[in-house]
Amino acid sequence: MSETDDSSAVDEITHFRAKRLRQLLYITLVCLNLGLVVIYITAYHLPTLLTLAGCDVMMLYALRSLSSNQVDKAASILLWSIAVGLSIAVMLNSGLRDPAVISFPAILFFAALMCSRREFTLLYVFFCCVTLLIGFTHISGWRNEGYDPVNIPNIVIVLLILTAASYSIRTFSHDLRNALQKLEKGNQKLKDSEEKAQYMAHYDDLTGLPNRTLCQDRFNYQMKLLERHGGQLAFLFIDLDNFKTINDSLGHTVGDQVLLIVAENISKSLRSMDTASRFGGDEFIVLLTEVKHIKDVEKTCNKILDAVNQSILLDSYHIQISASIGIAMAPHDGADFDSYCKKADIAMYKAKADGKNLYRFFDASMNSLSEERFVLIKDLRDALKRQELILFYQPKVDLRSGKLVGAEALIRWQHPERGLMAPGQFIELAEETGLIVEIGDWVLEEACRRCKSWHQAGYVDFEIAVNLSSVQFARGNLTAQVEKALRQSGLEGKYLELELTESLLLGEGENIQSQLNDIKKHGVSFSIDDFGTGYSNLGYLSKYPLDALKIDQSFVRKIHDSKQDLNIIIAIINIAKSLDLTVIAEGIETHENLQQLTQLGCQFGQGFHWAKPQSPEDFLTYVARNIDAK
Repeated sequence: MSETDDSSAVDEITHFRAKRLRQLLYITLVCLNLGLVVIYITAYHLPTLLTLAGCDVMMLYALRSLSSNQVDKAASILLWSIAVGLSIAVMLNSGLRDPAVISFPAILFFAALMCSRREFTLLYVFFCCVTLLIGFTHISGWRNEGYDPVNIPNIVIVLLILTAASYSIRTFSHDLRNALQKLEKGNQKLKDSEEKAQYMAHYDDLTGLPNRTLCQDRFNYQMKLLERHGGQLAFLFIDLDNFKTINDSLGHTVGDQVLLIVAENISKSLRSMDTASRFGGDEFIVLLTEVKHIKDVEKTCNKILDAVNQSILLDSYHIQISASIGIAMAPHDGADFDSYCKKADIAMYKAKADGKNLYRFFDASMNSLSEERFVLIKDLRDALKRQELILFYQPKVDLRSGKLVGAEALIRWQHPERGLMAPGQFIELAEETGLIVEIGDWVLEEACRRCKSWHQAGYVDFEIAVNLSSVQFARGNLTAQVEKALRQSGLEGKYLELELTESLLLGEGENIQSQLNDIKKHGVSFSIDDFGTGYSNLGYLSKYPLDALKIDQSFVRKIHDSKQDLNIIIAIINIAKSLDLTVIAEGIETHENLQQLTQLGCQFGQGFHWAKPQSPEDFLTYVARNIDAK
């Protein structure tokens, strides 16, 4: 139990004591005033009347103290006033034979409950002194009550009874107060647990934003308001672009930090009346209430995109974030929360398909796009079984000699209805569904088999390059798949080049390094694909067993038009030379590009200057025209 919990429990007990004390004061005041009236009417006795009046005044003073939250002071005034008043009444009447003597233990009982140990002890000593004093007046003959005389044994018995009662009362009250305090602490702990459970049931543990449950409750409430008063509500479904790459490459710890930053930026883009919630993973839902114009929704979406689209520095990595937003408008686009989720989700995928970092409003025509996507996933599952996937090959050329040295294997899907599909149309779906693992294994085996067939045809030094997905590394059996592909095809490992992404090498270091080292033992080489477009941390270049860097075609195409892109290419070539790595340029389309890259020291190239990616048959024909069979 924390100090805060203890303080809360003590406050509860103090509040309880104050409540009970106020009740006792009111009852005592009523009794005192009734006593004043009765004695005044029936047996006018001035000392008794003065005593009761004095107690009456003290009760009022105690109530005033209680109103100022002086609970201990009010309790002391109450008990001492009654103690003194009863003692005077006993002395004025029958002394130790007076029935009022039995009230002494009762006062001690209330003192044990309401006052400190010191206060209780003082009252006990006071009553003992009063008993001795009254006993002395009996023995000395100062009193003549007309009752049996009081002797020393009588006094001792009263003292013993008072002492025994005091000890019992103190012990009982101590246990009672401890039990009450424990009960209050337990009650406070239960309240805290309930509050925590309530919070966890309605808020996301990572970001602190409302979760799906609370978002749905607020959505239902807003829909009821729309039914009564009219108006519009915007339902925004937000999904981060390429977030899976961040998790796979940099780890979930960095991914969680990114989500926290994104959640904060989204919240800052909204009005206080709007709701931002985390739907799950890298998905967020925003409810925009009291929407008057569509332009207001568009303005908010642009603010969200601008807030999310930024470069974040985490653990020395510069991470570029963006998001896509799908929008459904209530009350027109759906009937309930789930239907709005579905339609905003469909609109979000349309935004991704249109280039990402965009927003799109749902319209009826998008339903067909959603159905089309699910059909495409189903077809993709059957593509391998139906042998619809094929590999195209793009030449790789030595820029210094002009010799054709190998090829890069590029996947295509010969869909029975859609025709030939490029990787951009289905690879992302394959990674989302996990089918990329099975597809990647097939690509590896087919590429090795094809390269071996070229060797058998006389092109003995030909190399083949194959792209890898981070999901294949995550599975942890990539080494076995490479070994299987080499073994089944009979291809030597030195003729296989595996292309990796920068983001992949920023992942779980030990796991990736272990797999690369195991594969490297078979003579396989590694290159970094699209170098310069990913993360700005170059430490992995010396950490992993790499052999080559591939300059991304976006730099190559602008080499004559952009000084910045030219400088990037020069920097990449210098980095590669300093680390004894080979440089491969992608996207060489003109003779001028070829000449300048050769002058800068780039060793190998690919691009339309030589040939586009070709089917196996066309590529073999191209090879026959451009290389002498040995």
